[in-house]
Amino acid sequence: MGATRKQEISAETRRRLVAAAWELAAEGGAAAASVQAVAERSGISRGSVAWHFGSKDGLLKAVVEEAFRWGTEFMGELLAAAGPQGGVEALIEANFALMSRPEARIYSTLLIEAVSRDSALRATYAEEYAKIRGLYADHLRAAGARVADPEAVAAALLGGTLGINIQHRLDPGLDRRRAVTAMTGIYTDALSDTEPRAPSDT
Repeated sequence: MGATRKQEISAETRRRLVAAAWELAAEGGAAAASVQAVAERSGISRGSVAWHFGSKDGLLKAVVEEAFRWGTEFMGELLAAAGPQGGVEALIEANFALMSRPEARIYSTLLIEAVSRDSALRATYAEEYAKIRGLYADHLRAAGARVADPEAVAAALLGGTLGINIQHRLDPGLDRRRAVTAMTGIYTDALSDTEPRAPSDT
């Protein structure tokens, strides 16, 4: 078997393991994505997890990275389609569209574990959220948003959408569409000022 074919098989094995762990973790958190469960779901031997990822933690880290890569690309495509004229509304709507996808359940199920100080996923989540904030800030700049600190506004926007999504996971009866529409109204009104709002220490 040639080297190229071996690489293709290795890449496919890795993809299937990540996909199986993603599905299991989205359904029941990290505990549901045991090495045995991942092996059964993927149809690949348990030893392949250690071979490709070192450990279960390594596999979950790969899942988080892949989930955020997918999410960032998904939102990036929507923002590109909306163009700079989409403004802050396009950011909020892109997040709403992403979190409406069933695959996006992975973010909140693993976030619970990532916030633990000794979590193996903590640093990965922090790095990926920093990338999302960068995406938001870049869009705000391109849109000519009247804000003095795009990075801070990006953090506030991400915090708002994240909070709505977590509440909806805890209480599916929450009208997420209504909450997102209200949030959009607040931001569009605030950013329609003729002068940028400077950060306040109070």
